[in-house]
Amino acid sequence: MKDVKLHIDAPDGVREIPLQDEVSIGRTPESSVVIADSGLSRRNTTIFRDGDDVLVVDERSTNGTFLNGEKLDDRPRVLHDGDSIRLGSSTTIRIETGEGRTAAAAASTPVPEPPKSVEPQATPTYTAPPPTAASGPNTTTFLLIGAVAFTLLIVAGAGAALLFSRQTSTSGTNANAGLPTPKIDTARRIPVRVIDPLGDQNEDDLDDLIASWETAEKEVDASTISDVTVGADDAAESDLNVPASLLADRQKKALEPRDAETGIRPAGLDVPKELFGDGVIKQKAKLREMKKDGYHQPLDFPDLAEKRLNKELIEMPMAAESYYLDVGGSASDGPFQSFAFPNVHADLVPGSPKMLAIGRLADNFAGHKYDINNPADRKQMRVRLLRMFNPRAKPILLELAAAYYKQFNRPLRVTSLTRSMDYQIGLNATNVNSFKVRDENALPPHTSGCAFDLARKHMTAAEQNFVMKKLAEMEDAKKLDALIEYGQNACFHVFIYFDGIAPNM
Repeated sequence: MKDVKLHIDAPDGVREIPLQDEVSIGRTPESSVVIADSGLSRRNTTIFRDGDDVLVVDERSTNGTFLNGEKLDDRPRVLHDGDSIRLGSSTTIRIETGEGRTAAAAASTPVPEPPKSVEPQATPTYTAPPPTAASGPNTTTFLLIGAVAFTLLIVAGAGAALLFSRQTSTSGTNANAGLPTPKIDTARRIPVRVIDPLGDQNEDDLDDLIASWETAEKEVDASTISDVTVGADDAAESDLNVPASLLADRQKKALEPRDAETGIRPAGLDVPKELFGDGVIKQKAKLREMKKDGYHQPLDFPDLAEKRLNKELIEMPMAAESYYLDVGGSASDGPFQSFAFPNVHADLVPGSPKMLAIGRLADNFAGHKYDINNPADRKQMRVRLLRMFNPRAKPILLELAAAYYKQFNRPLRVTSLTRSMDYQIGLNATNVNSFKVRDENALPPHTSGCAFDLARKHMTAAEQNFVMKKLAEMEDAKKLDALIEYGQNACFHVFIYFDGIAPNM
């Protein structure tokens, strides 16, 4: 059996491991190789031997497995020497089988010229000789026919084994019909991939929740945002008086071109250990406390309105010198509705608690009056309701923004504050990795009021490293829990403690 080595380059270091039979890779002890990469699923990818072949299969992970840049489906794929596997947020695995060295050695060894009397070697493609009147069946012909027949039997047997395997694991459907597949030894254990009602995700696992609920909104268009003016009797909320022109100015400043590389993984990115995720056990613990204390997630915009009226959540000004809120870009202008699980949307009933909450807020939204029968007003109300979070989050965000602005003279781009469940579900409607929350007892972080994100793809490595260092310092001071998110909506995910008390870990 040939030696196979896996060269793993991950956030928690570089390592090399031999492949004896099978290894599973993920972020929890469910996997035989555990990697501190927040983008990995609990059991993300499996690499295994099948005779002389080495194969890889994605275990229906949230962020996928990529072989030489191609995203894998749930079919095993044969690996070759030098292949590169990318998974999670920033983990790569290089395959070493020795094939390359063997081929190179064979190529460098001179092959002696065969004697004239020896027939030339057969080419890979067989070409039958033209028939002659004197020719007839001979030994060579029978051997060729036998070889072809034997090959066809092998192919048919492999196809039957594959069909049986797929029928027993995918409810009778053969997703691989007509597609080339590696040979499968039915006597060995093939990693089982189960399609469950939650999309192979765990509603109690915050890593899955964060990874699949980080669906980005449309970028906010400042020209569609109205100025905010508050009444004279609302001095406590006077900082909400912000013109949309300031939002546009801060947006332009934040996104202006840089003179260095930007992106998800710019050269020089240095992620501190505090932002690896480590199973985000602190966030899980605090969310459990919130649920135990009776916090109810906002299912719809009327629920958000109720939380604002009760000052359970506070509104953040849309922009200031040191930051701007890129939220509400996907807000609609349709009539307000209620939402209930599993997927029940209903018009608000006059006199119902939800209609009364929306009506009260519309009559006096920090001194501003909105008409809930006006589509433009309904959209502005939704945008403002999406600018809310826990009161304890405000000083933390302002501290981060002030430090970043002082260092780089640019505002932070803040995304994803508190979202209602129906708004989030709408964003995830076309996301195949969407987390299927079954009931209102679930508590995703962005419905808790305790989370906000800082966009980073537009930043240089120096900017991102500065923000991460600040976040790590604040996490060490027990002010928050933070982690770096990769993927399409690359950001720094920040979670504050609803009661100001860090969990005892």
